[in-house]
Amino acid sequence: MHTEVDFEFSQELATVKSRALAVSWDIFILLVIFLPFHVFRSVASETIYLFTVYSLLISIQVYLLIKSGQTIGKKILKIRISQFQNPNEPVSFFKIIILRFVINSLVYFIPIVGLIYLALDHGLALFKPHRCIHDYLAGTVVTKVD
Repeated sequence: MHTEVDFEFSQELATVKSRALAVSWDIFILLVIFLPFHVFRSVASETIYLFTVYSLLISIQVYLLIKSGQTIGKKILKIRISQFQNPNEPVSFFKIIILRFVINSLVYFIPIVGLIYLALDHGLALFKPHRCIHDYLAGTVVTKVD
């Protein structure tokens, strides 16, 4: 069983900068895809376009996360979500989607508590081993890809 001290030496952790840049890439891609929504505005086409494109983008991101532990942004930055205890094994759908994203995101919607949690969740990444609360909940860590 790995302790956090052992793990730091057995895996090269992703930097806070690379994690932030990966999220920035994912947001940028989302914005580029939604730009036509603002250019060609009509109620019927907006609804169909938004539903189709958003569903497709989410499906691609979820597929990539399940397959490789990477979003498009993480692939660009050559980092991935790994299991903390078994970094070479794939992270399960439950851990990567439900624990890291769904449960974590639901807390953000709680007035006041959500803002405090958001700050604490991402603030933890500033300290080694650069794990956020959602990483601890899911038993994951973000590492560099060889």
